[in-house]
Amino acid sequence: MPLQSRSDFVPAIELKNLGKSFSSFRAIEGVTLNVGRGEVFGLLGPNGAGKTTTMRIISCLLAPSDGDVLVNGKSVRDSKNRVDISKEIGLLTESPNIYERLTAEQNLIFFARAYGVPEQGIQDRVTSLLEEFDLEDRRSERAVAFSKGMKQKLAIARALVHRPSILLLDEPTASLDAESAKTIRAQISDTAKSGDHTVLLSTHNLDDASRLCDRIAFINHGRVLAIGSESEVSEKMKGERTGWEGGRVTITLIDSTEVSEERLAKLIVGAKSVSKNVDRRTIELCFEEKYSDEEIDNLTSKAVNTLVSTGARITGVVQSKPTLEDLYLHIVAGEKKVS
Repeated sequence: MPLQSRSDFVPAIELKNLGKSFSSFRAIEGVTLNVGRGEVFGLLGPNGAGKTTTMRIISCLLAPSDGDVLVNGKSVRDSKNRVDISKEIGLLTESPNIYERLTAEQNLIFFARAYGVPEQGIQDRVTSLLEEFDLEDRRSERAVAFSKGMKQKLAIARALVHRPSILLLDEPTASLDAESAKTIRAQISDTAKSGDHTVLLSTHNLDDASRLCDRIAFINHGRVLAIGSESEVSEKMKGERTGWEGGRVTITLIDSTEVSEERLAKLIVGAKSVSKNVDRRTIELCFEEKYSDEEIDNLTSKAVNTLVSTGARITGVVQSKPTLEDLYLHIVAGEKKVS
């Protein structure tokens, strides 16, 4: 069931026809979307798409030119709400906002006090975060000596020090090596699940979006082109005939069938096209866009039976379902809007 159709969906962040202009440049153009409480939501798009600007408006660092943003029901346009909103948000900017001349512990203590955490609870909170982020053994070392991955972990801990209900992460794995990026992704996932945080992730990293996000908004040139989970967006694209292809199936044979591709296309139910490779030992089927994943599973079984009836002996069947990269290239690079 789509997240927003569930009866328990409660929006933590609501963007209502949000727009932002810088002089004559329009950075955001009429963005409307809701992020649910406890959800990990991704803003996916290339550099300059408007992702960072959107996050800065949500965190009250920028004012919208038009439209509005509600954070737990509070409008960012009302100056009286900005202190309350800042307490409900933990922000990780693309560059870790930590003081390198301070130790890990001193950084967390400083930001805890800046956010108004009661003094009697600061030490326990800092110790808990250092342990959670695997920094306990380095608590007394200055951050300048930390690796990029360790600095990023400290920056996320800093964003969480005041126990915000909403975590905004702007390119959290940018410039990290593969091992550090994997560690940060695991930490974000654990934080979202254990703390019941709402996480809004801004990224152009497809791996981050695919691994972490419940839903994704594909954004480019300040406009939202599609919203939903990977499977939801794929299904919408099929339904709206955007040029998106249906499921592909590759079937490997021991003995080739002599039936022509044209004849097989007529025999195999639902096949949009049938093609054989040069040695006739592999057949690729492309099913029509209208079929769901479950229907394609059933059609694949029927296709196998049909091929066997023509004399083919089959050694393997592989279904190739659309990846997030396929969706991204089709929607963002091709500017295909899917409502």
